Amino acid sequence: MTRHSKIFAFVVSTLTLAVPLTASAEEEMSMYSYAWNEPGLQTGIGVSTILGGGLTGFTDQNMRDTVSSDVGGLWNLRVTIGSHTPIGFDIGYVGTAANINALIGTQDGTLVGSTVEGALRWNVLPHYAWNPYAFAGIGWQRYDLTGGDFALSDTGVNDSDNSVVFPMGAGVAYRDKSGIVADLHGTIRVNTNAGLVLENAGGDTFAPMHAWEASAAVGYEF
Repeated sequence: MTRHSKIFAFVVSTLTLAVPLTASAEEEMSMYSYAWNEPGLQTGIGVSTILGGGLTGFTDQNMRDTVSSDVGGLWNLRVTIGSHTPIGFDIGYVGTAANINALIGTQDGTLVGSTVEGALRWNVLPHYAWNPYAFAGIGWQRYDLTGGDFALSDTGVNDSDNSVVFPMGAGVAYRDKSGIVADLHGTIRVNTNAGLVLENAGGDTFAPMHAWEASAAVGYEF
Protein backbone atom coordinates (compact mmCIF):
# COMPACT_ATOMS: atom_id res chain seq x y z
CA MET A 1 0.00 0.00 0.00
CA THR A 2 1.41 3.41 -0.99
CA ARG A 3 1.78 6.33 1.40
CA HIS A 4 -1.17 8.18 -0.19
CA SER A 5 -3.37 5.07 0.08
CA LYS A 6 -2.59 4.76 3.80
CA ILE A 7 -3.48 8.41 4.39
CA PHE A 8 -6.78 8.00 2.47
CA ALA A 9 -7.73 4.87 4.45
CA PHE A 10 -6.96 6.65 7.76
CA VAL A 11 -9.13 9.64 6.84
CA VAL A 12 -12.06 7.44 5.76
CA SER A 13 -11.94 5.36 8.95
CA THR A 14 -11.76 8.48 11.12
CA LEU A 15 -14.76 10.06 9.40
CA THR A 16 -16.74 6.82 9.74
CA LEU A 17 -16.16 6.72 13.50
CA ALA A 18 -17.02 10.40 13.84
CA VAL A 19 -20.40 10.17 12.08
CA PRO A 20 -23.11 9.65 14.72
CA LEU A 21 -25.62 6.82 14.39
CA THR A 22 -28.91 7.80 12.81
CA ALA A 23 -32.06 7.55 14.89
CA SER A 24 -33.14 4.45 12.99
CA ALA A 25 -29.77 2.76 13.57
CA GLU A 26 -29.90 3.52 17.30
CA GLU A 27 -33.47 2.19 17.45
CA GLU A 28 -32.44 -0.99 15.62
CA MET A 29 -29.59 -1.56 18.07
CA SER A 30 -31.85 -1.00 21.11
CA MET A 31 -34.36 -3.57 19.82
CA TYR A 32 -31.77 -6.32 20.19
CA SER A 33 -30.21 -5.05 23.43
CA TYR A 34 -30.50 -6.62 26.87
CA ALA A 35 -31.10 -3.38 28.75
CA TRP A 36 -33.11 -3.70 31.96
CA ASN A 37 -35.47 -0.83 31.21
CA GLU A 38 -37.87 0.23 28.45
CA PRO A 39 -38.26 4.04 28.42
CA GLY A 40 -41.34 3.91 26.18
CA LEU A 41 -43.41 2.03 28.78
CA GLN A 42 -45.10 3.54 31.80
CA THR A 43 -43.60 0.96 34.18
CA GLY A 44 -40.16 1.02 32.57
CA ILE A 45 -39.95 -2.80 32.62
CA GLY A 46 -43.24 -3.96 31.10
CA VAL A 47 -46.16 -5.39 33.08
CA SER A 48 -48.72 -7.32 31.05
CA THR A 49 -52.00 -9.11 31.74
CA ILE A 50 -53.35 -11.59 29.19
CA LEU A 51 -56.43 -13.82 29.05
CA GLY A 52 -56.88 -16.77 26.72
CA GLY A 53 -57.77 -20.37 26.11
CA GLY A 54 -56.51 -23.49 24.43
CA LEU A 55 -56.12 -27.25 24.53
CA THR A 56 -54.73 -29.62 27.14
CA GLY A 57 -54.31 -33.34 27.69
CA PHE A 58 -52.66 -35.94 29.90
CA THR A 59 -49.46 -37.66 28.77
CA ASP A 60 -50.24 -40.96 30.57
CA GLN A 61 -52.35 -43.52 28.74
CA ASN A 62 -54.28 -44.55 31.89
CA MET A 63 -55.40 -40.96 32.45
CA ARG A 64 -56.35 -40.57 28.77
CA ASP A 65 -58.44 -43.76 29.01
CA THR A 66 -60.28 -42.41 32.05
CA VAL A 67 -61.31 -39.05 30.59
CA SER A 68 -63.78 -39.05 27.72
CA SER A 69 -61.48 -37.21 25.30
CA ASP A 70 -57.70 -37.21 24.81
CA VAL A 71 -57.83 -33.43 24.30
CA GLY A 72 -59.74 -31.06 26.56
CA GLY A 73 -60.25 -27.33 26.82
CA LEU A 74 -58.67 -24.79 29.14
CA TRP A 75 -58.84 -21.11 30.05
CA ASN A 76 -56.00 -19.12 31.56
CA LEU A 77 -54.98 -15.77 33.00
CA ARG A 78 -51.34 -14.71 33.20
CA VAL A 79 -49.61 -11.62 34.59
CA THR A 80 -46.01 -10.96 33.55
CA ILE A 81 -43.77 -8.64 35.55
CA GLY A 82 -40.78 -7.69 33.40
CA SER A 83 -42.07 -8.41 29.91
CA HIS A 84 -39.38 -6.05 28.51
CA THR A 85 -36.43 -7.14 30.66
CA PRO A 86 -34.10 -10.11 30.03
CA ILE A 87 -35.53 -12.01 33.02
CA GLY A 88 -39.19 -11.63 34.00
CA PHE A 89 -41.68 -13.38 36.29
CA ASP A 90 -45.01 -14.96 35.33
CA ILE A 91 -47.94 -15.51 37.70
CA GLY A 92 -50.66 -17.65 36.15
CA TYR A 93 -53.98 -19.39 36.68
CA VAL A 94 -55.17 -22.29 34.50
CA GLY A 95 -58.62 -23.86 34.65
CA THR A 96 -59.69 -27.10 32.91
CA ALA A 97 -62.81 -29.25 32.65
CA ALA A 98 -63.29 -32.76 31.22
CA ASN A 99 -65.70 -35.66 31.55
CA ILE A 100 -64.28 -38.62 33.47
CA ASN A 101 -65.40 -42.24 33.87
CA ALA A 102 -64.90 -44.57 36.84
CA LEU A 103 -62.57 -47.56 36.52
CA ILE A 104 -65.21 -49.71 38.25
CA GLY A 105 -68.92 -49.44 37.51
CA THR A 106 -70.65 -46.87 35.33
CA GLN A 107 -70.21 -43.74 37.42
CA ASP A 108 -69.15 -40.62 35.51
CA GLY A 109 -68.73 -36.94 36.28
CA THR A 110 -66.81 -33.77 35.45
CA LEU A 111 -63.15 -33.36 36.34
CA VAL A 112 -62.48 -29.71 37.14
CA GLY A 113 -58.87 -28.61 37.46
CA SER A 114 -57.39 -25.42 38.91
CA THR A 115 -53.71 -24.53 38.79
CA VAL A 116 -51.91 -21.53 40.28
CA GLU A 117 -48.23 -21.19 39.44
CA GLY A 118 -45.26 -18.86 39.17
CA ALA A 119 -42.34 -19.08 36.77
CA LEU A 120 -39.11 -17.33 35.89
CA ARG A 121 -39.12 -16.24 32.26
CA TRP A 122 -36.23 -15.57 29.89
CA ASN A 123 -37.17 -13.01 27.23
CA VAL A 124 -34.97 -13.69 24.19
CA LEU A 125 -35.70 -10.32 22.53
CA PRO A 126 -37.02 -8.17 25.39
CA HIS A 127 -37.17 -4.92 23.39
CA TYR A 128 -38.36 -6.27 20.04
CA ALA A 129 -41.98 -6.44 18.88
CA TRP A 130 -41.71 -10.24 18.48
CA ASN A 131 -40.33 -11.80 21.65
CA PRO A 132 -39.66 -15.56 21.94
CA TYR A 133 -39.38 -16.68 25.55
CA ALA A 134 -38.76 -19.76 27.72
CA PHE A 135 -39.93 -20.36 31.28
CA ALA A 136 -39.83 -22.79 34.22
CA GLY A 137 -41.45 -22.63 37.63
CA ILE A 138 -43.52 -24.26 40.36
CA GLY A 139 -47.21 -24.32 41.23
CA TRP A 140 -50.12 -25.94 43.02
CA GLN A 141 -52.80 -27.96 41.24
CA ARG A 142 -56.17 -29.21 42.47
CA TYR A 143 -58.67 -31.51 40.78
CA ASP A 144 -62.28 -31.98 41.92
CA LEU A 145 -64.88 -34.43 40.61
CA THR A 146 -68.41 -33.05 40.36
CA GLY A 147 -71.69 -34.51 39.15
CA GLY A 148 -71.13 -37.95 40.68
CA ASP A 149 -70.40 -39.84 43.89
CA PHE A 150 -66.81 -41.06 43.62
CA ALA A 151 -65.21 -43.20 46.31
CA LEU A 152 -61.80 -44.76 45.62
CA SER A 153 -62.82 -48.22 46.89
CA ASP A 154 -65.96 -48.28 44.71
CA THR A 155 -64.79 -46.57 41.50
CA GLY A 156 -60.98 -46.59 41.46
CA VAL A 157 -61.12 -42.78 41.33
CA ASN A 158 -60.78 -40.26 44.18
CA ASP A 159 -63.16 -37.30 44.38
CA SER A 160 -60.28 -34.77 44.67
CA ASP A 161 -56.52 -34.43 44.49
CA ASN A 162 -53.88 -31.82 45.37
CA SER A 163 -50.41 -31.83 43.84
CA VAL A 164 -47.27 -29.76 43.39
CA VAL A 165 -46.53 -29.16 39.71
CA PHE A 166 -43.50 -27.93 37.78
CA PRO A 167 -44.48 -26.04 34.60
CA MET A 168 -41.90 -25.51 31.85
CA GLY A 169 -42.11 -24.52 28.21
CA ALA A 170 -41.78 -21.77 25.64
CA GLY A 171 -43.82 -19.24 23.72
CA VAL A 172 -43.74 -16.16 21.55
CA ALA A 173 -45.37 -12.78 22.21
CA TYR A 174 -46.14 -9.92 19.85
CA ARG A 175 -46.22 -6.48 21.53
CA ASP A 176 -47.79 -3.60 19.60
CA LYS A 177 -46.79 -0.01 20.40
CA SER A 178 -50.38 0.65 21.47
CA GLY A 179 -49.91 -1.80 24.37
CA ILE A 180 -51.87 -4.70 22.86
CA VAL A 181 -50.21 -8.09 23.40
CA ALA A 182 -50.85 -11.37 21.54
CA ASP A 183 -49.29 -14.56 22.89
CA LEU A 184 -48.81 -18.22 21.87
CA HIS A 185 -47.81 -20.52 24.73
CA GLY A 186 -46.79 -24.18 25.09
CA THR A 187 -46.35 -25.92 28.44
CA ILE A 188 -45.38 -29.30 29.85
CA ARG A 189 -46.66 -29.53 33.43
CA VAL A 190 -44.90 -32.20 35.54
CA ASN A 191 -47.20 -33.39 38.35
CA THR A 192 -45.89 -34.82 41.63
CA ASN A 193 -47.61 -37.09 44.20
CA ALA A 194 -50.64 -37.80 41.96
CA GLY A 195 -53.51 -39.45 43.81
CA LEU A 196 -56.61 -39.28 41.65
CA VAL A 197 -56.93 -42.36 39.39
CA LEU A 198 -55.59 -45.85 40.12
CA GLU A 199 -53.48 -47.38 37.37
CA ASN A 200 -55.43 -50.64 37.76
CA ALA A 201 -58.74 -51.37 39.48
CA GLY A 202 -58.02 -52.90 42.87
CA GLY A 203 -54.37 -51.75 42.84
CA ASP A 204 -52.68 -49.18 45.03
CA THR A 205 -50.58 -47.23 42.49
CA PHE A 206 -51.92 -44.01 41.03
CA ALA A 207 -51.54 -43.01 37.40
CA PRO A 208 -49.15 -40.12 36.67
CA MET A 209 -50.95 -36.85 35.92
CA HIS A 210 -48.37 -35.02 33.80
CA ALA A 211 -50.08 -32.81 31.22
CA TRP A 212 -49.40 -30.66 28.17
CA GLU A 213 -50.94 -27.33 27.19
CA ALA A 214 -51.14 -25.25 24.01
CA SER A 215 -52.86 -21.88 24.32
CA ALA A 216 -53.34 -18.46 22.75
CA ALA A 217 -54.10 -15.23 24.58
CA VAL A 218 -54.47 -11.47 24.15
CA GLY A 219 -54.03 -8.66 26.64
CA TYR A 220 -52.43 -5.35 27.42
CA GLU A 221 -49.11 -4.15 28.82
CA PHE A 222 -47.94 -0.84 30.22
